[in-house]
Amino acid sequence: MLISRGRVLDVDGDLDRPAVSDIFIENGHIVAVGADAAKAAVQRAEVTKIDAGDKLVIPGLINAHYHSHDTMLRGLFEQLPLDAWMLYSGPGNYSRPSPSRIGLRTMLGAAECLLNGITTVQDMPAMSQADHDQINAIVAAYEQSGIRVVLAPQISDRAPVECVPYWRGLPAASDPLLANGVNVRDYKTLIEERVGSVDMARLSWAIGPSGPQRCTDDLLSWTAAVARRHGLQIFTHLYEARSQAVLARQLYPQGSLLDHLAKFGLLGPHLTVAHGVWISRQEIERFGAAGANVVCNPISNLKLLNGFAPVVEYAKAGANIALGCDNCSGNDAQNMFQAMKAFALMWGMYSGAGEEGAARSAYKAATIGGARALKKADEIGLVRPGYRADLVLINLTDTAYRPLNSAVKQLVFGESGKGVDTVIVDGRVVVEKSRLTTISEAELHRSAEAWRAELSVESMRVSKRNEGFLRDILAAYEEANRYPIEFDRFLLRQQ
Repeated sequence: MLISRGRVLDVDGDLDRPAVSDIFIENGHIVAVGADAAKAAVQRAEVTKIDAGDKLVIPGLINAHYHSHDTMLRGLFEQLPLDAWMLYSGPGNYSRPSPSRIGLRTMLGAAECLLNGITTVQDMPAMSQADHDQINAIVAAYEQSGIRVVLAPQISDRAPVECVPYWRGLPAASDPLLANGVNVRDYKTLIEERVGSVDMARLSWAIGPSGPQRCTDDLLSWTAAVARRHGLQIFTHLYEARSQAVLARQLYPQGSLLDHLAKFGLLGPHLTVAHGVWISRQEIERFGAAGANVVCNPISNLKLLNGFAPVVEYAKAGANIALGCDNCSGNDAQNMFQAMKAFALMWGMYSGAGEEGAARSAYKAATIGGARALKKADEIGLVRPGYRADLVLINLTDTAYRPLNSAVKQLVFGESGKGVDTVIVDGRVVVEKSRLTTISEAELHRSAEAWRAELSVESMRVSKRNEGFLRDILAAYEEANRYPIEFDRFLLRQQ
């Protein structure tokens, strides 16, 4: 494949007026960029040609934190704090779906990602049971969609009442929904069997402990051992909500979830945490020095009332920063353009007046930052020879780019996703003229609507059940908010 005359937005190049260049692709990899691309194409008998004369060419965006299990629940919730929202959104609240429906919900999320220029996703699906049928359905859906995925099934074993401050004293604390943990023996077996397998070329396995406060010491020890044995990246949630910082101070001798992770050898470049909002400055310094990765999820952090991640402090400490979109019911869109804009706006508010670099930082986080967080910095995230041919072509004829003063600023602050014209993964066109080539969108819509009608009955049942919990849960949330902490992530500027 030869992509000609596109403006290639190189993170180390001219981000305002990117150079016009050609790209030659062969066997799923970028072989040449620039003058050598056309020469390489001439030497091949059959070459697919794409004229990108009015296109901006960027590396495929990387959604570095996502959960595919609740794609069917988008649009159902708002103004719920994290701990209350989880009582509505987790798969344990609903009947176990068939493998075909697990495939459907996975496909829905993958389709949305691709149409928004996301070529790689890090998925942490929660499973209602530990069986290969569920995993097989997820893998098959990703294979059909054509997207690249790093899959880390989410696992935890502590009871919910142990994981949130002030829940133990609630009237509902004895309810099995809150009081019971999970026996993860079968989950461990399933994960260990799968992480050593090769299911498809575009799939990589990882380990996904849900969060240090949700995992027993035994589970965290197992995580470290399996990751070390197979050379896997570890993905977890850390300091997403203020309540987690409160719990750390109440539960652990050092008052630190980060220290607790480090105790098991989990702190280092092999660790990627999502959120990292309610983390202290001292912990950020240690985090950065260890070479760990943080995935900022600005949209879900705001929608679930969790505040603002200290992105500039992470950068100053030397941490790698990536971007994610998180759950469909906690965001409600898999749209990295939204994430980049929100990130850049936060970056600007945390920075000094008159400084620059917010748009570049957001673009870098969505590309090479995500690649590093997924342990794929030498494969994706850049338009360079030797890298995977994961590319997105964006229409520069769209009004967002007229006039073209700065490609990176207009991409980050002005693009919504409607400018995405062509998406290529591993050298294969999976979106052409803004339409999927691998999936029938009409069939997806029909199947989703048919399932939604059934799910609405279950959703009403869950809502009715939670009526007895919600007032107490919200009271516990407010109690945690009153607990004294030396910083405030509900504010972007503070003394």
